[in-house]
Amino acid sequence: MHQDHHNNWVLKITNVISGIIFVSLCFGTSVALAQVTIRGLVSEASNSTPLPAANVVLYTMEGETYKGVSTDVNGLFIINGVTKGSYVIRASFIGFRTFTDTLEVSFFTENLNYNILLEEGENTLDDIIVVEEGNKADVDVGHIRIDKVDIQRVPTPAGSGDLASYIQTLPGVVSTGDRGGNLFIRGGMPTENMTLIDGALVYQPFHIIGFFSVFPEEIVSTADFYAGGFGPKYSGRTSSVLDVKLRNGDLYKRNFSASLSSFLSQVYFETPLKKGKSSLMISARRSLIEESSELYGNPQPLSFNSQMVKLNKVINDQGSNCSALFMRTKDQGKLDYSGNDVFRWNNLVLGGKCVALSQESSVPYVDINLSISHLNNEVGDIEDPERQSAITMFHTQINIVQMISSIRLEYGFTTTIRWMNYEINDYFADLNTKRQAILGSGAYLQSVIPLGKKIELKPGINASLFLFRYGATVDPRVQVSYKPRGRKDEELSAVVGLYRQPISGIIDFRDAGSAFTLWTPAPFDGEQLLAKHAMVGWRQPIGGKLSYSVEGYMKWMEELPVSTWSSIAKFNTSISVADGNSKGVDVNLKYNGDVFYSTVGYGYVITEYTTYQELFNTWYGVDNLTYNPPHDRRHQLNAQMGFDFKTFDLNIQWSYGSGLPFTRPIGFDEYLEYGFSQPDVREEYGTPRIILDRPFDGRMPEYHRLNVSVEKSIDLNTVWMKLQAGAINTYDKQNIFYFDIYTQRRIDQLPFFPFASLKVESKR
Repeated sequence: MHQDHHNNWVLKITNVISGIIFVSLCFGTSVALAQVTIRGLVSEASNSTPLPAANVVLYTMEGETYKGVSTDVNGLFIINGVTKGSYVIRASFIGFRTFTDTLEVSFFTENLNYNILLEEGENTLDDIIVVEEGNKADVDVGHIRIDKVDIQRVPTPAGSGDLASYIQTLPGVVSTGDRGGNLFIRGGMPTENMTLIDGALVYQPFHIIGFFSVFPEEIVSTADFYAGGFGPKYSGRTSSVLDVKLRNGDLYKRNFSASLSSFLSQVYFETPLKKGKSSLMISARRSLIEESSELYGNPQPLSFNSQMVKLNKVINDQGSNCSALFMRTKDQGKLDYSGNDVFRWNNLVLGGKCVALSQESSVPYVDINLSISHLNNEVGDIEDPERQSAITMFHTQINIVQMISSIRLEYGFTTTIRWMNYEINDYFADLNTKRQAILGSGAYLQSVIPLGKKIELKPGINASLFLFRYGATVDPRVQVSYKPRGRKDEELSAVVGLYRQPISGIIDFRDAGSAFTLWTPAPFDGEQLLAKHAMVGWRQPIGGKLSYSVEGYMKWMEELPVSTWSSIAKFNTSISVADGNSKGVDVNLKYNGDVFYSTVGYGYVITEYTTYQELFNTWYGVDNLTYNPPHDRRHQLNAQMGFDFKTFDLNIQWSYGSGLPFTRPIGFDEYLEYGFSQPDVREEYGTPRIILDRPFDGRMPEYHRLNVSVEKSIDLNTVWMKLQAGAINTYDKQNIFYFDIYTQRRIDQLPFFPFASLKVESKR
């Protein structure tokens, strides 16, 4: 009955969205006559990397503003409804010289391609075209656009910043510790997050040392982070999306950097292969904390290394290009330094992407992605692991952008094949199939419909089909935004949507010190993981340098795999199903000055799971229990500040988190075996056992930590030398990682840990 009601609700919403898109297209076609559309890409001149949120404006020859837009996530701009005449076109992006040219528009062509290349350099305030305030203003509720400057401002114990360190400063993002590589986004599990690198999926992008990921600052162009409410282009995950666009290698000159710190060593190199036509970029990293921690008398048996190679080729001067990507990672270490379990995982990603623009076609932009993603992870003895799980995915996706009058259409098609295998030695008693495959295909459609100058509607649909496993599904998603004064940096927006996930990554969070993930098709026959998102947010500038945003959200989750509760602590378990909900508020306050910057973010969230299990009735007289899962961090506060004065940088970050839930032991007993003979209870000892309280009914101590870094850049004529010093956990707060109930030992996070780094990089 509940499922029928759900299906009827989805069908009604889907019909409404389809009707809105159909009516808007009919109307758009009727008013599209006798108009010219100007479209193109805005890219970096040195390497052809697209620049999202660049401002492009047409002026009349008299200097009056005619039409203005900003580029999308692909660097694409589309100015429609342009009448015949002469214009001045200008494009700007912070950190690049403003581009200006004249343009003749006639009705001999319906579509006019005009690509723009921006050169790095300073621009004055007079050069900035005020289509929106800054390069990150045109984003919606739940969406944050991250660039290199953001990454650099977070104290990171390395010669370069890292995207992982920045992500963890955002409200709504919870990390259970400084190791393990797991992030929880607004109540979701780590395996419900999607991370893309140039369109290719990375299953485990975060390293075993929590400050680092596969994304150092040198290789990142921009990153779009969706904490929820993402559009229909993204499918297969129910919590969040991190969509990272890599830089292309320089097409005209060689550049390099090399760094060495207490935590890791890194090299970066880019070079043209054929000047102006093709390029190569290489990045490699290796951790050093395992070796350097011996000097402090506090061994950290954690290590990782990663390599990334990207080839880029410019196809023609119309903006078409192709790229190929190779990435490999290896992580290994003990989360409990005195324990025996060694966790290991390896990523392998191969990807290819082509972007095409056409002047003749009514479709201005097409990109095609092909990728293979693989993850293997295991735990146990190095020579003979106790548990192992691997997943491989082949993925193709075509994305198309089309304009019909003022209506923007985004649509595409996907095909995926996933192979999974595991060997867990009956750790999860009810998972027996060890090799499985899933073949799926899908399509999506989203329309961007302006309703006047202040309201924008984005209805969308994602449809998918998985052969021989799940039926066909249609997931509606709708977003609406209102700009009361017509400014893109001042907006009230809301989004609702339905999200499904065909595979489950099962982590046994009875043990907070675990980083092993079992990948399997959604373990409950015929049902995918399901989530419903509802979000509303407001953002507004205060003056020219201060801004704030407030977002409220609710998330309903179904078919969640959780470990079955037992009154007795034991190593193996089985899988039960839970429903969950997460509701919270995120607040951000930012100040961006010429020399000083500051950011304060606060997140409040309540996450609850409800599960039905037989033992609950035996112990508590009820069929189900509602509890807070182990990532339910109720309060979270992050504060950053820094100074950037000429060649001197100071960055300070303080973070606070309230205690995480855990399951408390309430007593001990000894288990005596009554078999063929009766034991002598006066002389024989039984097997010691730990009696557990209700699941996750306790709270660990609160967490807080201060990180500081100071950097000095020295001009050595042809290169920059950068010297950095700082400390992690500056006032040596004893922050708990987890408590081992079997041995009654407390395992803490990093103590006070000073670091130093040296970096040499070429001048661009």
